[in-house]
Amino acid sequence: MAGLLDFNLFDLVGLGDASGMELLFAASALVGGILFVLYFFLLMIGGIATDVFDGLFGIDVDMGADASFKALTFQGIMAFMMFFGLGGLYVLKSDGGTSLAVIAGGVTGTASMFATGKLFELFVTLQQDGTTDLSEAIGSRGQTYLRISGDGVGQVTVEVNGAQRTYNAKSADNAEIGTGDFIEVTDVIGEVLVVKRI
Repeated sequence: MAGLLDFNLFDLVGLGDASGMELLFAASALVGGILFVLYFFLLMIGGIATDVFDGLFGIDVDMGADASFKALTFQGIMAFMMFFGLGGLYVLKSDGGTSLAVIAGGVTGTASMFATGKLFELFVTLQQDGTTDLSEAIGSRGQTYLRISGDGVGQVTVEVNGAQRTYNAKSADNAEIGTGDFIEVTDVIGEVLVVKRI
């Protein structure tokens, strides 16, 4: 039991004898790094990080597709803390002096916050909206999936915005279009494509 009570996280990372500014930088790097890794781990297993961090810290974490990065988000603060600690500790251990270590920590922390922001902006731009405006299908060609009777509705498969999609369709000239026939979309009525055989 005494071995467990003597456990020190700073000893684990080689900073057991840290004091003063070293302790400040090490604590900042450890807290920021642990929260950063924990946040992304929770994010990868289903996006529960937003609920966990909202409940634990009362922080509103907006992960919506329209959320543009602002410098003081939870992700940015975690990145700042982690790199402030790492940069400052590196300079301090390299005999750079306390003032230079604080400046280096501030510069690396700010740069990491900016880089994290740009990374999240990239993630937002990579998201796609799965909805398609049916009018974008006009002029597309495809095949009949389910037979279209003369005055009824069937289904067709057409390529819209680079993806194959299946829609309800009716014949433009009330002619029957058999399964597997090639078609072209000429119009849209509500949620139904108007097609003609080609």
